[in-house]
Amino acid sequence: MVTPDGSSAQEPAGENQQGGDTESRCGQYLKQAQCPHCQTAVLAEGTSLPTSYILKSLAEKAKEAEKLKKERGHDKAEAADLCPEHEEKLKLFCVTDQLLACIICRDGDKHEGHKFKPVKEAAASLRKELETGMENLGEDFVAAESLTNTQRDEITRAKKKSQQLMSQIHRQFEEMHQFLKKREDEIKKELKHQEQDAVEQMSEALKAMETALSEIRELDVRVKSVLEIKDPEGFLKSWSEGNNTKSPEDLFRPRASGLQVVDTSLSLGPYESHLQFFTWKEMLQVIKPRAELLTLKSASLGIIFI
Repeated sequence: MVTPDGSSAQEPAGENQQGGDTESRCGQYLKQAQCPHCQTAVLAEGTSLPTSYILKSLAEKAKEAEKLKKERGHDKAEAADLCPEHEEKLKLFCVTDQLLACIICRDGDKHEGHKFKPVKEAAASLRKELETGMENLGEDFVAAESLTNTQRDEITRAKKKSQQLMSQIHRQFEEMHQFLKKREDEIKKELKHQEQDAVEQMSEALKAMETALSEIRELDVRVKSVLEIKDPEGFLKSWSEGNNTKSPEDLFRPRASGLQVVDTSLSLGPYESHLQFFTWKEMLQVIKPRAELLTLKSASLGIIFI
């Protein structure tokens, strides 16, 4: 054994011994002319080996299977070339139905009045048509692809335009909402002022009525109390003490005759019956004119600006 530096090295004893044993066994079998596996004796030249009948049987079966497979494939190919209805060779091509046909098919009622060509002639004609069609197909593909891309661009543009219009609509309606909300608050505030003025006037009238009612009740109680006194001296004395020098005519003056119910009806004026109309007219004055007016036409597929 040679080492990497070029010097010789002694191989391990076990490896030399194992290699020697293998060589000695092979040499022994060769000298004895026996099979190293089954120990069957053979001639020294090795030309007469025992026949394996199992292997021979398997080989013959494999050959038969391959032969049968080829025969079946040939039969299928022949059957494919025959008319499935009449079992005749398909020598014709029906141009009308674009189908292979046999001679019997041509004369049958099913293909009456149809145009037929020999298979080779029909194949050549059809091949030429297909090749010409492929040339036109390329141009048609380019045109269709261009239209497809254009349509995609139009869809994208329509979506983008729709988003812009959505923003515009939201913005303009927001302006109208703000105006209407502001106008609503102003009208409500004005109505609240009217309510306060009316309530103040009616409260003053109510206070005067309650005062008069209180005086009448007190006078009624006092007079009834005095009238219950039967003694003339006591009667006059009681009346004089609580009367404060007022004559009966002055005490019994009509108090309700000077009172009047204040009927202050609240009203919004023209806004009460035509609030929406007048608010709309006011809104027209604050709407900024646009260069483009938005119109939605049901007869059109898109949104049109005029």
